[in-house]
Amino acid sequence: MSYSYTFPGNIRFGEGAFRELPECLPADSHPLLVMGKSFSLSAEGKQLLELLSPFHPVIRIGIPAEPPLECVDELITLGRTEQVDCVIAVGGGSVIDAAKAAAALIPAEGFVKEYFSGERNIPGKGLFFAALPTTAGTGAESTNNSVLTDVSTKIKKSLRHPSMKADLAIVDPMLTWSCPRDLTAASGLDAFVQAFEGYTNPKSSELTRALSAQAVKLILKNLEGACAGDHAARYAMAEGSMLSGIAFSQTGLGAVHGFAHPIGSLLHIPHGVTCAVLMVRVMRWNEPVCGERYRELAEICGVPDFIDAAEQLAQCVGIPADFKQYGLKKEHIPFIVKNCRSASMSTNPRPFTDEEAEVFLEAFY
Repeated sequence: MSYSYTFPGNIRFGEGAFRELPECLPADSHPLLVMGKSFSLSAEGKQLLELLSPFHPVIRIGIPAEPPLECVDELITLGRTEQVDCVIAVGGGSVIDAAKAAAALIPAEGFVKEYFSGERNIPGKGLFFAALPTTAGTGAESTNNSVLTDVSTKIKKSLRHPSMKADLAIVDPMLTWSCPRDLTAASGLDAFVQAFEGYTNPKSSELTRALSAQAVKLILKNLEGACAGDHAARYAMAEGSMLSGIAFSQTGLGAVHGFAHPIGSLLHIPHGVTCAVLMVRVMRWNEPVCGERYRELAEICGVPDFIDAAEQLAQCVGIPADFKQYGLKKEHIPFIVKNCRSASMSTNPRPFTDEEAEVFLEAFY
């Protein structure tokens, strides 16, 4: 098996690492700063704004969940009008994905829908891009794609190019301290799913499985404590999320994410919650072909059965067993099956035919 790896240009991890951001930016930068609204009001958010004040950043506060194409176009227009030369994203996955797409397209021609639809191709490297996640987390600071939503069609998919990797990723556990409990749970379970889907992915290698396994272990052990606000647990979660992101960005994911994108887009469910509802049944589906991998993870994590441990974790943080409360109905299934055929679904260990996917989804409504 041959493989190659691509990582963010510079990864910095540790408590207080966000204070290193000014020294890591290109000289005489004029940045566009995209920041999550709730984080901008936190003590760390205010400190970060003060640290960047000498650069006179153009500031955009607040990005909608499941970022719509129109939001990215607003960032592109703002960046072009203000002639920015780099983009800084400080927030959760939606903030990072929207800003990442804007950084790629500000120096290009046209707007994001043309690239999202395939009418245009990203020509190459965009602006210098720095990502500082405030959740643990989506791993968006490590990937070369941006997950966006076309509201008019309810299509959620990735805009992707090798050059979209962050030039700088600063993963600072302190930036997650103000993250609310429910978001901590949802984003933590997203990172957990990414970690085990990366581990069982057919494209995984010894290196990526080592990273994924450590991520799984850290998240399984610390998510409940992080939800309770324990800073040591949040440190471990930030590290686990970072390792998960580095690993799955090399391998891809699986059917949890394949199904999650159309379901989340259709029913407006937070992405991490959607993944958490799906994960145990997808694991049971995959078990006949990757049961050995699950047994390896059980041994690494020190639990009798890995799938049972995952189910218990989801229950402990309040994840429902299905999508009934979110309004999933039988008539939604054709849309989900049609739009689940992403790169994630193509690398699931055990394939789904359309008919098998329809039967599988019956358990959720």
